[in-house]
Amino acid sequence: MQRVGIIDLGSNTTRLMVIAYMPHHSFRLVDEVSSPVRLAEGVGDDQHLQPLPMQRAIEVLRMFHTFCQSTRVQHLLAVGTSAVREAANQVEFLERLQRETGLPLRVLSGKEEAYYGYLGVVNSTTITHGYVIDIGGGSTEVTEVYERGFSRSFSQQVGTVRLLERFVQSDPIGKHDFRMLEQGTADAFADLNWLQASPGSMLVGIGGTIRNLARIDQKRRHYPLGRVHHYILTLASLESIIGLLRRSDATKRAAIPGLNRERADIILPGAMILRQLMHQGNFDAVLVSGSGLREGLFYEHFLKELPSPLVPDVRRFSVNNLAHLCTYEAEHVNRVTELTLSLFDQFHPWHGYGAWERELLAYAATLHDIGVQVGYYDHHKHSAYLVVNAALNGFSHREIALLALLVKLHRKGSVDTREYQAVLNHDDGERAARLGSFLRIAEYLERSKSQVVQGVRVDLEAEPIRVFVQATGDATVEIWAANERANLFRSAFGRISPSSLRPNLTRIRANNGDFAHPTA
Repeated sequence: MQRVGIIDLGSNTTRLMVIAYMPHHSFRLVDEVSSPVRLAEGVGDDQHLQPLPMQRAIEVLRMFHTFCQSTRVQHLLAVGTSAVREAANQVEFLERLQRETGLPLRVLSGKEEAYYGYLGVVNSTTITHGYVIDIGGGSTEVTEVYERGFSRSFSQQVGTVRLLERFVQSDPIGKHDFRMLEQGTADAFADLNWLQASPGSMLVGIGGTIRNLARIDQKRRHYPLGRVHHYILTLASLESIIGLLRRSDATKRAAIPGLNRERADIILPGAMILRQLMHQGNFDAVLVSGSGLREGLFYEHFLKELPSPLVPDVRRFSVNNLAHLCTYEAEHVNRVTELTLSLFDQFHPWHGYGAWERELLAYAATLHDIGVQVGYYDHHKHSAYLVVNAALNGFSHREIALLALLVKLHRKGSVDTREYQAVLNHDDGERAARLGSFLRIAEYLERSKSQVVQGVRVDLEAEPIRVFVQATGDATVEIWAANERANLFRSAFGRISPSSLRPNLTRIRANNGDFAHPTA
């Protein structure tokens, strides 16, 4: 695999991410380092970067550059955003940076910054129409997305660090400062007249501030998943967090669960920017994305030979990416998927599920064995852990929980939804059991991983029902194993037809096979 390092010199935080990848095939994050440089600190109306923040930035960038050289990074992309872009002494800073570190830094325009944030979002969520908000330390970018394309953008020199220095002089914030902060954010976006919720539109938030607000909300809710990507932060929750921040001084803010102490002083200004934009656009919730500018830079590099740096199908690509990283057995997985979906389709009169459940079931079939990468024993549990904790993009947290339940069911056990109850619907336990029963039968019809079973045909009229197995050779082990593991099916569908609790798997002639005895 090749390695690319991406450095983002922000107005508040400087970050390095290292990604290992095979072009157009798969990738994984292998390292990430950040430092609160606060480059925009002390920048006044004259827009001059101050000596101490510049020195901090140069030292951190030198360290990052050395780190990349030591970790065999072949490609290095380094960019600067608002603080460098607006600096009156930009040339002086860039020349000094080049002289002291040897690191070339590309300074992004406001539109470029918005574009790369958009690229990160559109390649990691299912947004088709809507808006992307990127709240940084020195500026805020708003981008309109139309048919997955970059439509237009708005960049304003209003970020968390700038607002803090301009309006917040009291701790905890006093009524006067709060009113000034509130008015300042409203004035900053008064000219943004195209941010407006509409049917089917989505509001996506990126950047450290929004991610940190999501983590605070998750801690307050005792949220079961430890991921912020695709988390939904409601306006009501945001208002509640703002109320908490208003009442807290620096010491109390630093102790708020989920709040990064390095953001304790700038989190309220950031929350106020988000609140203003949500009110202004009539949005009652924002989808939090863990992918933003740096990921957008990566996707441009990763997909550079394509006409457009867009993943055609975010969900399918993400599932395949995880499967490839876990060195899955493609022939086995493909056959299990075929058998699983065939059972789903033929049992449709019994379950009545639609395209959404079928799609999730197909993804679960693709990922069911990834836990073998950890170890064979209990690999169904390892698979579930990887699904919950790996970077699966484009899925809601409910869908992630369902996928975890499904892959965990592929070998043995029954449904236990307690861990994910906060993100599941009341009937998702039954849904997981029924879908998981198809995956389990398919898995055991591929017990030898030889693809001896080519297909299945279901007779729903028989009592008990019969599943005819089309095989090219001796499938005795597969048929025996599937019958032995039919308990989940019986429990999941038992209420529908008491006389049909046991599927009866029988071998029939394949095109180039022979007959075998029926198996009860």
